[in-house]
Amino acid sequence: MGRIEFSYTAQMMLNGIKSRISQIQRDHHAFGDELAGKSFNRMFILSVIATLVSAAHIPVFSALSFETDIEQQWRLGIVVYHSFMFLMCAAFCVLTRPGRQLSITARRRITRVLHGTVLLAGVVVTSIDQLVTPAVTPFLVACTVAGALFIVNPLTAVLIYSLLFCLFALVLPLTQTNEAILISNLLNGLTSCGIAIGLSWVLWKQNIQAAQQRDVIYQQKEALELSNRQLEQLATRDDLTGLANRRMLQMVATEEQSLMNRQKIPACLLLLDLDLFKNINDELGHPAGDELLRQLAELLTQTVRASDRVARWGGEEFAILLRNTDADQGMQVAENIRAFIEQHRFELANQKGVAHEVALTVSIGVARLDATAEDMLDHAYREADLALYAAKAGGRNRVVLRASAA
Repeated sequence: MGRIEFSYTAQMMLNGIKSRISQIQRDHHAFGDELAGKSFNRMFILSVIATLVSAAHIPVFSALSFETDIEQQWRLGIVVYHSFMFLMCAAFCVLTRPGRQLSITARRRITRVLHGTVLLAGVVVTSIDQLVTPAVTPFLVACTVAGALFIVNPLTAVLIYSLLFCLFALVLPLTQTNEAILISNLLNGLTSCGIAIGLSWVLWKQNIQAAQQRDVIYQQKEALELSNRQLEQLATRDDLTGLANRRMLQMVATEEQSLMNRQKIPACLLLLDLDLFKNINDELGHPAGDELLRQLAELLTQTVRASDRVARWGGEEFAILLRNTDADQGMQVAENIRAFIEQHRFELANQKGVAHEVALTVSIGVARLDATAEDMLDHAYREADLALYAAKAGGRNRVVLRASAA
């Protein structure tokens, strides 16, 4: 029984590890390029600091003099090491300077080379220091700096620092022959690599979470903007025809009134009503009537200029705001619309699906927009409505201009 429980527990742990590895791989695929670019952006400052540090070491250690050969070897090793690091870091300063245009592949490669340089520097300078001191501080510093600055996924970090420790264990005995100190330093080196892996893991997790939260916020923002656009659409558009509604037309008229006052240009309002529309609903059904309104809305939109605004006022009544149009021009546009609709045949189907060609006529009232009116659109609508009433009373299928608008 105990063996079965142990096997089950081991299997659960193995599945958990596999799941975590898969998640890391997915995160790396989704955000790897972005985080590589983020690491690259930090490299310029690191390169500048490292260049200055190496530049300071070279003259100081060049001027020193020691009595023993071991100390002289140590001094020479430090000078050579920092001379090489100075040249390398100066090159990295050029490669990573802000504003330099590089592909993500180039950024990745430069970052990897600099990452490796930092870690190898820790191994080299620590092995040189073993000539005069048992400390492994440079290796610890290199691991800490690399773990805190370079964003690498945890799987890569484990591989990098495992190989680094193997290199450290191979190189250190070349200059440290004391067995006790060597064992201690190897343990300290292993600890340093463990610290670097831990720092890499934390840094990776923080950046992944930040990127995921940013994406969530961005998606929520997009959803909110879409919702706002939909709400605005509902508030300013007619559901059936997709045309502007009264509210939208009022907003357009307010803008037009300001323009008319500034530039002293005219504008007209057409009020259009379908003749005997009730007969369509009674004979073919309300769905056919709705389809006719949709087709008429599309027809009106195609008939007027792009600068004009067509709106469904309500029921079978439509309003058209004609910009930069005087009363005579408005009458001509209205007459063209009336004649075009009279000649057009609407393709409709009754409630049984039988197709019908339907002829339609409209009556149109025309009124001039008065920019001095307190509520310009409401004033024009009343005038156009009176003209429309006159058109209906006069026999329908005609255009009437409100006398006061002439």
